[in-house]
Amino acid sequence: MQRGLVLTMVAATLAGIGGVVAADVFTTVDPTVVAQYRSVIAAFVLVPIAYRRRMTTTAGRLPQLALFGAVIAALTITFYWSIDRLGVGPGTTLQFTAPVAVLMWIRFVQRRSVPVRTWVAAAIAVTGTAVMLRAWDVDSLDPLGLLAGIGSMVLYATYLLFGEHLGRRLPDLTIISYGFAFSALIWVVVLPPAIIDASATVWIQIGWVGLMATAVPFLLMVMALTRVDSGRVGVVATLEPVVAAIAAWVFLGQALSLVQVTGGAMVIASLIVVQRAVASVVTQDSSIPRIT
Repeated sequence: MQRGLVLTMVAATLAGIGGVVAADVFTTVDPTVVAQYRSVIAAFVLVPIAYRRRMTTTAGRLPQLALFGAVIAALTITFYWSIDRLGVGPGTTLQFTAPVAVLMWIRFVQRRSVPVRTWVAAAIAVTGTAVMLRAWDVDSLDPLGLLAGIGSMVLYATYLLFGEHLGRRLPDLTIISYGFAFSALIWVVVLPPAIIDASATVWIQIGWVGLMATAVPFLLMVMALTRVDSGRVGVVATLEPVVAAIAAWVFLGQALSLVQVTGGAMVIASLIVVQRAVASVVTQDSSIPRIT
């Protein structure tokens, strides 16, 4: 399998498990505080590593990196607001319609070719995600929740496209370390930091969310975006809610219905379609002479 897709799958798996951990933390800690802590922890981990590896040179792209950090900060909180007001199913499904938005941007704005198989994979993935998470289970349509969900979708698509753009110009670690440094700075300004009164278990969970569900998967995602286009990365990233649902089943006893299992199978099928599309492109690039 193409390395960029493997990186995306690992990132989605870690983020999916982290979503279950975060949901448990929300019972005792406000989601806004969790969003702040995850950015601060990620910055404290990634920035020193980038410094030690001498990957702090921005090549004059500091304003772009600052904007990237703002996107990360806004993406986190809009997603949390969405799932808080609409529920995990509808909120997550809204965010993960982003791959379709990315493909539309690539095709109609950047005017780059998008294989039919990738369109099909995106449609299957989004539908499978909605079925897996029972997106129709919403008691009332909360306008602010809907707005937050749409915002998280737009921001996630922006993150993918922006990450791909920066990945052509700067090292992976440089991009993500500056991104979280600026994200953490924004959070410290918006929400004055404070030490929360929580148990050791909650602190361990917050540490996990900041490190293994944020710093590592975001770095892996940026690495993937330097190897595979943002459209395909976005489709493969829909594995995240599937992993989250399975993790909730295993660790929280939230059983899956046959309908939800079918939705998960649809997402897995979309990953196979994307893999074949990428393999086809690689084969063509290596074996067919280019005509100029």
